[in-house]
Amino acid sequence: MKTFFRMKVSFLFLCLFGYAQFIVGNFLIAPNELLTLHHHGGHDVNYYTNTWYFYSPENTEKIIESISIQGFTNLEQVEGVPNVYKVRKADHPENNDHHSNDITRTLEDYKQVIWVKQGFTRNLHKRGPIDAHSRYERYFNDELWSLQWYEQDYRSDNDSPRLNMNLVPVYNELKYTGKGVRVAVIDDGLEHTHDDIKDNYDKDISINLNWNKTDPMPRYGEFLENNHGTRCAGEIAMAANNNKCGVGVAYNAKVGGIVLLDGKTNDELEARALIHALKLVHIYNGSWGPKDNGMLVDGPGPIGQLAFHIGATMGRGGKGAIYVFASGNGRLLYDNCAADGYVGSIYSLVIGSATHEGKAPLYAERCAAVIATAYSGGLIDDIKVVTSDINNTCTTRHTGTSAAAPLASGIVALALEANEELTWRDVHHLLVRNCEIEPLSKNEGWKVNAAGFHFNPQFGFGLINAYSLVKEAMSWKNVPEKTICAVEFLIHDNFDNFGGGKSFVKSTKSDGCNGNVKYLEHVQLSISIQYPIRGLIEVDLMSPNGTLCKMMESRPLDVSNEGFIEWKIKSLQFWGENPLGEWTVFVKDEIPFEGLKLVGQVEKVTLILHGTLDYPYNVNK
Repeated sequence: MKTFFRMKVSFLFLCLFGYAQFIVGNFLIAPNELLTLHHHGGHDVNYYTNTWYFYSPENTEKIIESISIQGFTNLEQVEGVPNVYKVRKADHPENNDHHSNDITRTLEDYKQVIWVKQGFTRNLHKRGPIDAHSRYERYFNDELWSLQWYEQDYRSDNDSPRLNMNLVPVYNELKYTGKGVRVAVIDDGLEHTHDDIKDNYDKDISINLNWNKTDPMPRYGEFLENNHGTRCAGEIAMAANNNKCGVGVAYNAKVGGIVLLDGKTNDELEARALIHALKLVHIYNGSWGPKDNGMLVDGPGPIGQLAFHIGATMGRGGKGAIYVFASGNGRLLYDNCAADGYVGSIYSLVIGSATHEGKAPLYAERCAAVIATAYSGGLIDDIKVVTSDINNTCTTRHTGTSAAAPLASGIVALALEANEELTWRDVHHLLVRNCEIEPLSKNEGWKVNAAGFHFNPQFGFGLINAYSLVKEAMSWKNVPEKTICAVEFLIHDNFDNFGGGKSFVKSTKSDGCNGNVKYLEHVQLSISIQYPIRGLIEVDLMSPNGTLCKMMESRPLDVSNEGFIEWKIKSLQFWGENPLGEWTVFVKDEIPFEGLKLVGQVEKVTLILHGTLDYPYNVNK
């Protein structure tokens, strides 16, 4: 039994960092996001009104009488957004040039109130040219569209980098919206009766594997939190221009629910989820994985691994189903996604996360398997993602790498609409080529490999640029067939020891798969290593070109003595390099206590190379 939700936050996390207002996986309080989202410079605001908006997760009856004495009237909940209310201050001017901090602070003083913002009106249309910013801001009439910062960067803060993922030009100029593409969300259920999902729901790709039913509707109850799948699905395929919630990235795509996370599961059920309705599904979204507690090394069993292969070789008429997975949320517990076998599959598009400030969220795991980054949000006070929620409501607080992966799934859906001939490998190549570094450039960890690709284990190749990706997909021709080969590192008959200050260092020569690989794609290490404390093991790999990759970081909470047994670690950091020459592997222990002497044995290390003989992009230039 595994704990799957990528947005879940473990109890140990709470103890370590003292956030008392968490429940397992979801925030009880809303972040202060709307305060930031609605803060505009004077040129954006016509008048401030005498209406105030506030968020309170508690029963408002406790403050109704008190705020009435303060002169507030007409308390109403904002339709479709739980726990957000508006009140009117009748003795305040209805239209004012300046916002009133005093009245705002009056509401902020109530302990039940989390955030407060004064309402305002926008400028009306002006005659003359309309700039792209204002045109895109009014592109949809959905009630929370203006809060979808990751699709259109409307902020007036000139000090921040441009942070949207360049989606509106895909709709406005390229005219792609996901039509004809089917996305299956493997999760805890899908409220397909939701007003913002029902028109895009596809029952033919939906199933409830946990309860052996065809209907993926989530279970409801006081102690159930089965809203995760509905939130992920909304990010992908919320309907546009229906005055409800927001706009899905691929708002004309079809979306289905595969229920796997609402009960016990096993290798067989996971495999069934990964290939359910394989003849129909284009993309499978997986915002889940092993529990992000820094203690586990886990992944799909043999049936699940086979299902990945079946999906990638037989899905979409042989072009391959696309598997999108979240990188994981265990970074605060020193977890690393190299210990996640779903992430480690060569068939997975692994998506990392960034905040609206272009920073790595504190929770987001890193590893060499991450291919690209999409936005989601940070912790308590950070801006998050708008999407649908259960009970036909909306939310502005979806976060975690759970929220980043569906955005990537939606962008891939746009690319598949633009070119239905794309193979699963083509999609990987398109992502590698169409990510931006600049919005994330202030973060540490960026390196350039010998093929000229910028890479960071936190963000992969960078922030996905939807417009450039879809535009290139339109004329893309399939990359050449690939070759796979394996090279063993020579290990002594009695194994090679390391530890106690001694590292294991071995080199092996590659002939480039008998000369059939000159341009690398995925590189894997299969390792069998014994050590008394598994989490202290670090593994590095250096290519013949001098590119050094951290394959496995130390994970100090993992105190297992089971070591690694033929564990496969995936890296994208060598993408495009020539594998010919000497590869070197380094295994060492990261001892936290001076004087602690531990010894381990490296039993087997295999280098697995994937790549092509021909340059993959000649036909695309």
